[in-house]
Amino acid sequence: MADTDMFSVYARISVQPGQRDIVIELINEAVRAGGETNGLISYSINASLDEPDALWVTQLWTDKAAHDTTTHSEPVKAVSQRMVSLLAAPPTGSYGLAVHTQGYGR
Repeated sequence: MADTDMFSVYARISVQPGQRDIVIELINEAVRAGGETNGLISYSINASLDEPDALWVTQLWTDKAAHDTTTHSEPVKAVSQRMVSLLAAPPTGSYGLAVHTQGYGR
């Protein structure tokens, strides 16, 4: 059972051929557009070894409310809209609550 309200997001993003690097930059831009105190604890963008046009994005938020507020903010929505035409399909994934986290420093 989770001992925190930390909210997690796991998304698979299929991009149009040759657009992966642009989508990665837009994901990073969307994170910056959310501001520094938005509740996003960490995120990673992962390239698939088997599918060159697939990305996996994971996010850890302080809670669901922080996620919802940030992702529905006008600055983040504006960046996300620029990504739509670069996708091969709508993102898929799931949401959850973190049951264990461990940091490894930088």
